[in-house]
Amino acid sequence: MLRGIKNDLMYLLNILECCEKIILYSADCTDAEAFFENNEQMNFNASLNLLANIGENIGKISKELKQIYSDVDWLQIKGFRNRVVHDYINIDTFMVFDIITNNIKPLRGTIMNMVGLELDKGNFEAEEYEVAKNSFYYRHIKFD
Repeated sequence: MLRGIKNDLMYLLNILECCEKIILYSADCTDAEAFFENNEQMNFNASLNLLANIGENIGKISKELKQIYSDVDWLQIKGFRNRVVHDYINIDTFMVFDIITNNIKPLRGTIMNMVGLELDKGNFEAEEYEVAKNSFYYRHIKFD
């Protein structure tokens, strides 16, 4: 896909889907150890993969959108993706749980806000957004 703000909607929706799944996978856990052990570590491992996917999608977002929303620490999120992917064995369980607990819901809110604002500005295709709302792939996103 070509770079440019007009093409960023799908990347943002992918990030939202990842956020929603992480929230779902961590919902029953009150601390890092419980999250790590939950479901034979499947929820932890799946969440790490989703965190990596968030960083991967952020790497594909246009510079234009990142400049408009410069209050988001894009580099830190991308950097964490690199750490998960390249240093998986040394990932600290407590740090991951802290990120999930304190950063995923605010990121979700920020991304939802971006999508709404860019739809209103006409930078994103309303038809593409409507198709995504009815897509099985984005079924975890709370669009309304």
